[in-house]
Amino acid sequence: MSFKAVAWTLLAAMAFAAVLLFNYWAAYQPLSTLAYSGIVLALGGLANLVLPFRFLGVRKRAVGALILAGGVALTFAALSWPASMIRVAQPRTRLDDFMPEYQFSERHSARIHARPEQVMEATRQSTFGDMKSLGTLLKIRAAVARAPLRDTGDLQDKRVLDAFSSPGNLVGGSEREIAMFWAWNARANRRPEVRTLQEFADYREQGAVKMALDFNVEDEGGGWSTLSTETRVLALDDATRRGMGRYWRLILPGSGLLRLQWLEGIRKRAESMPNPQP
Repeated sequence: MSFKAVAWTLLAAMAFAAVLLFNYWAAYQPLSTLAYSGIVLALGGLANLVLPFRFLGVRKRAVGALILAGGVALTFAALSWPASMIRVAQPRTRLDDFMPEYQFSERHSARIHARPEQVMEATRQSTFGDMKSLGTLLKIRAAVARAPLRDTGDLQDKRVLDAFSSPGNLVGGSEREIAMFWAWNARANRRPEVRTLQEFADYREQGAVKMALDFNVEDEGGGWSTLSTETRVLALDDATRRGMGRYWRLILPGSGLLRLQWLEGIRKRAESMPNPQP
């Protein structure tokens, strides 16, 4: 086998491994994967414009230009692809009751060696510190958006549910579910006056985005539980949906990573709790 063939094989293997890792974090959503594949392809093409990869058999900068154009086209297509509406057929949770339709979502779960009530208590006690990559991802977002970076040091020990006690955020649920709801009018750059869960469900202001996050625990028997978390987003007009689609597909890997870290923090906390006496 020639050196060039070995190099292309290694490159393909690295790309495949990167896709697998991406899917592990982001629960695999094709458009987000395609967008990042296009970005990587475009960067590779740009590098070939500067210095052709002769060790891969690329000897002309025109090849780099074609790769760059293909990567840009793929990224643009993936970020611009219309988002379809998803509707819950049979509501089972409070999340389904108050946010039965959405365009964007992600779901993650973890199996925990603890009883459901321990898992729910650990979820209530979870802090922003459980999301170990939060500070880094906020710095990246601030740099991309050219926005001032907020000091996250005070968040490390703050319980996430306490943050949702501020006006404009709503918390609901049941014995085995915690659901959080909030809305933001992106066009007017303000938080709407939504005071109850029913007002949240009925809210339909143009230019706004409705968001919800829940944790739901199921008893698996034998002292085991499965904790699932789902995030849903609904944009309330076409222009906002297009903008949200681009934003969602770009943040999905980071969002997925934070959800996994959050679940891991809850797992450790739940499994360290003493077992309740019968």
